[in-house]
Amino acid sequence: KSKRTKAYTAAEDKLLCECWRDIGQDPKTGAEQKASTFWIRVHREFHERKKFPPYQILSTRGWVSISKR
Repeated sequence: KSKRTKAYTAAEDKLLCECWRDIGQDPKTGAEQKASTFWIRVHREFHERKKFPPYQILSTRGWVSISKR
């Protein structure tokens, strides 16, 4: 059975872009982190911020799905 989920919504895309930007510009960690570490941090931020306005969305996306988006 396929584990594919539905397409990303506009709200998920916008939130993902914001998280990617914020994690990528974080001066504490710099640009020397592994790709998997970066995307796990983006994933964690995505799932923290999805709970609050203006998003308040339900999403169960994994870090691999987010990294491939």
